[in-house]
Amino acid sequence: MLIHETSSKQVVVITIEGEVDLYNAKELKDILDDKMRRHQYEIVVNLEKVPFMDSSGIGTLVTAMYKLKKYHGNLKVCSVHGSVAKVFKMTGMESHLEVFDTEELAVQSLIKERNSQTE
Repeated sequence: MLIHETSSKQVVVITIEGEVDLYNAKELKDILDDKMRRHQYEIVVNLEKVPFMDSSGIGTLVTAMYKLKKYHGNLKVCSVHGSVAKVFKMTGMESHLEVFDTEELAVQSLIKERNSQTE
């Protein structure tokens, strides 16, 4: 698994390449926790290049999302497809995690939430 970080309009974008499973989900958790320690509370996780994700990977994303909400932030997921999309549907995670078709739509959603909190 490779993890790339960028930012767009003050939103952290984490792009994952490869499988996310029990053996490497901790690496993803550590990166998400580090973002929170750095007061970065708006995160998009791009799963376009993830062919497989097990329940430990999904659990890592959901846990991070709930932690971020404590700081009035959020985590959005984008570009979910194939077997990963099936796992999201089967586990009911779509009711917890917001999933967007594109990275740009996910970033825009976080910016809209940020702007609505400051009004």
